[in-house]
Amino acid sequence: MKIIKLISFIIIALIIGGWLVFKSLTIDIPIGQVGVRIQQYGLFGSKGVVEQDFKSGWHRNLGPIDKWELFDSTVQTLEMTREQSQGSSRSVDDVKVQSADGYAISLDVTIKYRIAAGEANQLYRKLGAGSKYKTIVRNEAQSACMGSFGAMKTEDFYNPSSRRKAAVQVKKILVETLGSRNINVIDVLIRSVQFDPEYENKIRRKKLADQEVELNKSMAAAEQMSGKTQVIEAETEKLVLLVEKEKEAELIRMKAETDLQVATIRAKADRYVTEKKADADLINAQKGSEGLLKVRRAEAAGEKLRNEAMQGSGGNILVALEAAKNLNITTIEVSTVNNDFLNLDEMAEKLGAGSAE
Repeated sequence: MKIIKLISFIIIALIIGGWLVFKSLTIDIPIGQVGVRIQQYGLFGSKGVVEQDFKSGWHRNLGPIDKWELFDSTVQTLEMTREQSQGSSRSVDDVKVQSADGYAISLDVTIKYRIAAGEANQLYRKLGAGSKYKTIVRNEAQSACMGSFGAMKTEDFYNPSSRRKAAVQVKKILVETLGSRNINVIDVLIRSVQFDPEYENKIRRKKLADQEVELNKSMAAAEQMSGKTQVIEAETEKLVLLVEKEKEAELIRMKAETDLQVATIRAKADRYVTEKKADADLINAQKGSEGLLKVRRAEAAGEKLRNEAMQGSGGNILVALEAAKNLNITTIEVSTVNNDFLNLDEMAEKLGAGSAE
């Protein structure tokens, strides 16, 4: 057991020691950053800045031999605004320009930019470590804005198309000036424009005067249109009345056509019923006559058969049967010597039915 514990302790110590050695000889570059390695001694290559940008991940860091500087590789934003809580410098940092006609203009400008891919090492050669490149971006942006927007007249700032055109010009200038310093400019946005109070008052007075002129024109036009409106109202009422009369006439015509169609359909229905009833009565009469004829024929046939039966022995038997039914004798004495009541044939012959033969 002691040997197992000793081996386990040695393995854990080796793992921890290996991890500490690995940590001491490597550097972890976070996501969103790029690393520049400066080889301070020429033991593993040429001395100086390595001409390569190292992306996020683990890289060698051999103590005093290697030195590392990290730069932001994402898209960065420069906010130059008069709002202290929103600007990049947390102070009043808007771009102030003077228009071509001499009025002060304040601009809120946003610059989107990033360090050119694979050129962080060159940026370090030119400017060194830290955020010196951000100061250069701000200075160049202010210079370009003052040059492009300063050529505009104050009234041009009210025109969104003119502002966009000037912003495109600023971007073009920055792409050239910052591109040579390993900075890629993505876009330039003009978010707000504030004018000189004196100029704003002048514009306000001018707008009020213009609005008063337009109001007078509108009132004059309204007076001119008043007469036309009355004429239009009269014509409209006339057209409405005409439409109502036409609608009433159309309704009367439609009702007459509907009544005519109903009467025609009803006449056809009555004629159809009459014809079918006449056909039914005719068929009933024909069937009744045929039935009566068959009854008469059956009665005649029955009578004929009866007559034929009466002419033979059946007739004598029927006469004897009727005679026997008509006998009304309360008391009679009959000699059993001369009459054998058990001899049915003899008894029927004595009643008139004739011989059994």
